Amino acid sequence: MLSKLRRRDWIIITLLLILNLFALPSSGLWRLPQPNHQSFSSGYALASLVHPGLPVVKSPPTALNLSTSTYILIDNDTNTILASSQPHQKIYPASITKLASALTALNAYPLEEVITVKQAYQEGKVMELQPGEKITVQSLVSALLVYSANDSAFNLASHHSGGIPGFITEMNGIAQKYNLKDTHFTNFDGIHNENHYSTVYDLAQLGRVSIKNSVVRSVVRNHDLVVTDVGGTISHHLISTNELLGVVPEIEGLKTGWTPEAGGCFVALINHQNHLLISVVAQSVDRFSDTKKVIDWIKANVTWQSYR
Repeated sequence: MLSKLRRRDWIIITLLLILNLFALPSSGLWRLPQPNHQSFSSGYALASLVHPGLPVVKSPPTALNLSTSTYILIDNDTNTILASSQPHQKIYPASITKLASALTALNAYPLEEVITVKQAYQEGKVMELQPGEKITVQSLVSALLVYSANDSAFNLASHHSGGIPGFITEMNGIAQKYNLKDTHFTNFDGIHNENHYSTVYDLAQLGRVSIKNSVVRSVVRNHDLVVTDVGGTISHHLISTNELLGVVPEIEGLKTGWTPEAGGCFVALINHQNHLLISVVAQSVDRFSDTKKVIDWIKANVTWQSYR
């Protein structure tokens, strides 16, 4: 009986050894997962990223002496507020609205899509689009950002599958997506409406979002441009509403606005020592002079240090 048990034990032990041999990670059923080369390369890329420089303010902006008490200055890369006054006060954005209109159009339509102008639109500043004119989305977005053309905004909005209401719903969707809690749009061009409002903080964030789009980033650099219909028979020579382009070297865009109720508004894209900043002035008596004062303050008071 003992010998039988021993023989049976040896058989069991032998079978277990055989099973263990096939269960080794290199050849068995319980093989270890192969290295994820994609994860490794992503981790390597992440480790090689350089953190943006940290802005350092030498002295607070007590001597800005602007014509408005509603402004903000943000370091674009770190989203650090460098200077501000009443950043969350409700203001009317006027034609700064068209940054949201441009992003909505770029999200909704291909650049090469052709829009047929159905009717003239004459409210506010217009580029004189003609009924029946066929023009691309890219040309309309360019006119929207450079010349602040209300008829361009109208045609982009009315081309939406949901009509103008659908377009404005998408504009508000962008505000919600980027957590612009104090912003609400009722129209596509910034014509005054009590329920069409924002804050300089939200407009700075809208500016930061806008320059991530390569089309916007490229277009807002233009001091002037000519856009034509698809047949090349109708041309529109447009000069930027941004009076600091080509005058103040640090200015690389972005968008102006004005209505009697909003006063002067300006979201400026500033490049100082290869660092991008966004400034916003609203309810301004002289938006361009105010922005130049902000740039002078940056030069005297803002530096960047390496992240450690």
